[in-house]
Amino acid sequence: MKKLTLILTGFFSFILSGCSLLPIKAQIKEEHFRFENFKRDKGRQLEYVHLMCFKNKPITWTQPKQYIAGEHKLWVKARVFRRDIPNSKREAFAHFKVNFEAGKSYMLNRKIDEDNISIWIQEVDTGIGVSDIVVVDLKTPLIEEYNLRKQQCESGTI
Repeated sequence: MKKLTLILTGFFSFILSGCSLLPIKAQIKEEHFRFENFKRDKGRQLEYVHLMCFKNKPITWTQPKQYIAGEHKLWVKARVFRRDIPNSKREAFAHFKVNFEAGKSYMLNRKIDEDNISIWIQEVDTGIGVSDIVVVDLKTPLIEEYNLRKQQCESGTI
């Protein structure tokens, strides 16, 4: 019994100390900025607002990444749907031109009002907006849209 208690105590101590040693956020590289997407996946309505492109090609959701600081043209995709209602997905797309400062973290944010969504980019630490607020209609997704999204991504800088 003592051996089992000792083994379990050691195992849990190892796990707890291991998790506490992991960094919460990676340090931002020199001359880079960090960019985070927006996600609300709790509750009935799910909301995702994320960069639509990486290496000038359409992508789906991505974890926070670092990019070279400076002026960028970004395409952003917003997707909203109800967990309990089939075929309720609605999407919107926004284009931003923003100058990002090195060493800072930025994130997407949004406000939904009926069939419209307002999207902007803000600093993570201060909450100060760094972009215009773009208001777009939430619409049912197109069946075949890859070529359109690819053209949009090619016009961006990320």
